[in-house]
Amino acid sequence: MKKRKETISRFELNNLIREGKKYRYYFFDYLYYRLYVGYRRHNEPARISSCLFLGMICIILFGFLGLFFNIVLTYDWLLDNFTPIQVKRIFVGLGIFFPIAFFIRYNRKRTTAILLKYKGNIWNKIIPAWIIYLSPILIFFICILMCKILFHLKMI
Repeated sequence: MKKRKETISRFELNNLIREGKKYRYYFFDYLYYRLYVGYRRHNEPARISSCLFLGMICIILFGFLGLFFNIVLTYDWLLDNFTPIQVKRIFVGLGIFFPIAFFIRYNRKRTTAILLKYKGNIWNKIIPAWIIYLSPILIFFICILMCKILFHLKMI
């Protein structure tokens, strides 16, 4: 006889939520949920893979924020104050810091709370999975376009 998976009743679910810690949810939590579910579906180590993916997105965003402030503040501010090796060390440091920070943030209890929160969310049907998986490339090209537009406006 096939073993049936028991579903959690509404009463038990409310008790889990009531006894659990009150978390604030952000957009990165939703991205983590979608990545976690996708990696778990393919039998990957979901927690670490999702944290590495979110760390990659943060590194891209901080790189382009640095470029943005370089264009807006002064033209050669970044190149005058830092040598190229220092910039590389900063990005390696960020590359190590962000995944570890996300791994610490998304512990087992928070992951369980996020899975309960976003399980039946309407955004799961609206946002396709390929947009989530291609988000670093999309962010990269959008940031390049914004920096190019700002650079040309600064030159005029």
